[in-house]
Amino acid sequence: MSSVAIADFASLSQKTPTYALVAGVDLVAIRYGDEVSVLYGRCLHRGALLADGRVEGDNLVCGLHDWDYRLDTGVSEYNNAERLQKFKAWVEDGRVWVDEDEIVSWAAANPQPYKREEYQGEFQDPHGIPDEPFVGYLRELASYGLNRTGAHGPVAAMGVPRSELPSWDDLQFMTAQLHRFPLLDEEPVGTE
Repeated sequence: MSSVAIADFASLSQKTPTYALVAGVDLVAIRYGDEVSVLYGRCLHRGALLADGRVEGDNLVCGLHDWDYRLDTGVSEYNNAERLQKFKAWVEDGRVWVDEDEIVSWAAANPQPYKREEYQGEFQDPHGIPDEPFVGYLRELASYGLNRTGAHGPVAAMGVPRSELPSWDDLQFMTAQLHRFPLLDEEPVGTE
């Protein structure tokens, strides 16, 4: 067994989520009384960091959409079918230790999709939801700019489905901008 220290036990505030990263896996450590619990540190809903959440009673609550998980087991009180992985943790010589081999083994079976060096880093939502269909596109633009689409972004030809065309609700007119036609890209712009 290969163990690694993730925190000083005395520095952990009671029932306050604390972030740790071991073998590329986000963890959340919570001290309650003389016990410590170390769980997988991402909410199962949208992948938010649970260290940014809060503790209410015996539950760790995600700060993004209020999903809950029991401190001692990782099982959701709301939906018992949802469960955060609980990792072996212990206190020795005033430090909180975890079994790195256990975490590495879990990570091999559960590859982490977070690309910390890219746009939004550890705060990415790699899965998205239908209500936010452009998250992936925004990440693409943030990573590559317009290099893959051209200077004016993506342009579609005739025959675009009506559902993809802008509606009146998508347009915003600012009367100050209607005073004169905008300049072309290559025209000089005066700042006086």
